[in-house]
Amino acid sequence: MTNRLLKGNRRYQHPFPLSGELISKLDQWLKIHRPDYHASLQSGVSEADLAAFESQFSLKLPITFRQLYQWKSGQDPGAFEALQFNRMWMTLADIAEVKDMMDGMIGYDFEDPRYWRRGWVPFLGNGGGSYLCLDLAAEDGGQPGQVLEFWKADEDRPVIWADIQAWLADLVRSMGDGALEIY
Repeated sequence: MTNRLLKGNRRYQHPFPLSGELISKLDQWLKIHRPDYHASLQSGVSEADLAAFESQFSLKLPITFRQLYQWKSGQDPGAFEALQFNRMWMTLADIAEVKDMMDGMIGYDFEDPRYWRRGWVPFLGNGGGSYLCLDLAAEDGGQPGQVLEFWKADEDRPVIWADIQAWLADLVRSMGDGALEIY
């Protein structure tokens, strides 16, 4: 089933399933294929937790991100198994801590304003200071909500997915077809 939206008088079919359907598939796949990893996932956060995060950083999180974190809030910070590639899924508390630290370094430790942007929200991290981030402001081009790679040693910040929904759909697809990369 795909997400069907009305566009004018015609039905518009979104290219990805609804985020709830994707989250359900993610949950089922992890339970079956990676039960230890699934067991390490933290309880979801509340609507109030998400609102407090948005207020703290003066931003608005996409619906898919909100739904994902209401389902589960990342993995146990003491668990070092990656969700995707070499990246671990950060809890909302970890995201807030990293984002607060990185935002606080703008204009002080970061001479180039393009090194880190306030509109970036890291949600997967490799434990070494590099992240997969939501780019909610798209200050350097593209579309707000896109997903980019932040490699601390690299200058470029490539956009990898159009949005969090595309990332989630690709993650679930890669799980289903056996192409998920974890290292």
